[in-house]
Amino acid sequence: MVHVGSTWNESVSYRDAETGRLVRRLTSHGFVNQTPTYHTNSGFTADGEHLALISVRNGVTWLLCADVTRGTLSALWRAPGLGDRSYMHRGMEFVLPGMDGRGVCGNRLCMAPRSRQVVLACERRLLMVSVDSAKVRVLLDDCGEEWIYGAPTVSPDERWAAVTLSSAHPQWLRGEPVTRSYMDYHDHALRVVRVPLDGSGTVEVLFERRPAQSAHCAFSPTDPDCLYFDLDLPPAYWCGSDGRTPRIWLLNLASRWARPLKYFYPGPFQTHQVWLWDGSALAYHGPLPCGGVYLGLTTVSGQTLWEHCLPEARWYGHVAADPVRKALILDGDFGNHLLRWVYYDGASGQPPRTEPICAHATEWSAIPGQYSHPHPLADPTGRWIAFNAARDARSDVYVVDTRSV
Repeated sequence: MVHVGSTWNESVSYRDAETGRLVRRLTSHGFVNQTPTYHTNSGFTADGEHLALISVRNGVTWLLCADVTRGTLSALWRAPGLGDRSYMHRGMEFVLPGMDGRGVCGNRLCMAPRSRQVVLACERRLLMVSVDSAKVRVLLDDCGEEWIYGAPTVSPDERWAAVTLSSAHPQWLRGEPVTRSYMDYHDHALRVVRVPLDGSGTVEVLFERRPAQSAHCAFSPTDPDCLYFDLDLPPAYWCGSDGRTPRIWLLNLASRWARPLKYFYPGPFQTHQVWLWDGSALAYHGPLPCGGVYLGLTTVSGQTLWEHCLPEARWYGHVAADPVRKALILDGDFGNHLLRWVYYDGASGQPPRTEPICAHATEWSAIPGQYSHPHPLADPTGRWIAFNAARDARSDVYVVDTRSV
């Protein structure tokens, strides 16, 4: 029986068939097991040894911490219910008996790496849970019933947590049966807010816009006064915005000035974006108008360092940054079953060099929402890459040891 403080090991290790690297499946039980998102420095402790994850098993939602070297799991916190409230409002949640919106998904977690605290959004609260003591601190007691959370982020000085708030689904808010999708409403509102990690509960509104929504923001890894956020506009919101306005926006917290990272891209929409580990630039990818994908790097001043159009890359996927290689980590784009590095150190105009890391072999549509998405995530030392994979209508969390060949 799992309880807060219990530790156990259900891991299984194997060698990847293509690269020979050591892969460790950290979870073997439960319905959903999921890491934080692909955003830079958001899931591991600073030493790269511990990874936060969510596990839904036996009708209960648990916050777990994995020792990635030993394969052990420790239970840190039990959610009061089942099903993530923000996912339910956006129509992206799985369906299980007893779902009440009082659970958590992995996309609503973020690690404070040095202080070893996990920040998470649950119901209308923003909480922080210690990896070492399982002590729980309330950062924000109530965001308001009219708002739903995006993914939280922790500042590099670990003084602040920031998060996007978007309008709740109007029918959910009124207690009516849901007959329209979240994207059917073209007047959603967006806020970017921050709260101190000291638990004082003071909320600062950093940015507001209507109509808009956002599920992601991320502090620069090196500058606590700079964060990026997705600006998703109607009619398509996160599925294409308005087809004109750049999605990647930077916010200066001291001046409250928000602006696009840049104005012109090879395609009108940027699907995913992440910081490089040194905070010098953001990496991104998006669809080309005539098919394929573009990849790029642009500095915070708007200078494009590297950009490639890849018409042969025709799969959905995500982009992450590697802390020790001049490479991006992809779980799709060039195919739908591998993690691979795409190096950005080559000559301009030359196709980028790629290297397989390991197979993830997820069944992308096995579970609704993003629970089956690999969401690769590197640890700060560059040794481990975590990912999710779904098979047979359930998902597990894995890590690959990049130094094991």
